[in-house]
Amino acid sequence: MSKKAAEKKEVKTVTVRYSDEDLEVFKENILQVRKETVDEFQILREHLEDMTNSEQADENASYSMHMAEQGTEAQEKEKTYAQVQRLNDYIKKLDEALERIENKTYGICKICQCLIAKKRLLAVPITTLSAAYKIQKKCPEDGIDRIKARP
Repeated sequence: MSKKAAEKKEVKTVTVRYSDEDLEVFKENILQVRKETVDEFQILREHLEDMTNSEQADENASYSMHMAEQGTEAQEKEKTYAQVQRLNDYIKKLDEALERIENKTYGICKICQCLIAKKRLLAVPITTLSAAYKIQKKCPEDGIDRIKARP
């Protein structure tokens, strides 16, 4: 393997990180957001089960539902299922964020290796990109994540 190929394969080492105190604040925030999300997930999942059970009961009923009502119920069920899937994915990403906290790599931009702004982490706890990179598609030259208006 050439020297250049070896350099490219080399993994970036993180030289900056948030303090244990900051990580604890982020962890508490994520745990609160996770709890709220799990609660919402459970409610939607139960609603989806109720719709499925109701649909099965209607199939066994002696009368038939109007086609427009069937279409509306199917659409509602599909929408609820999509919400359940989104919440499930979000919970997984929150769990990944908690793992990064345990590994002490939380809050470090995966592209720039700079610290992601605290306000951004509190607002979007699953983020892995600095605001500078997310908005401008380039790493901040001074290594400080801040939001700048596009030119």
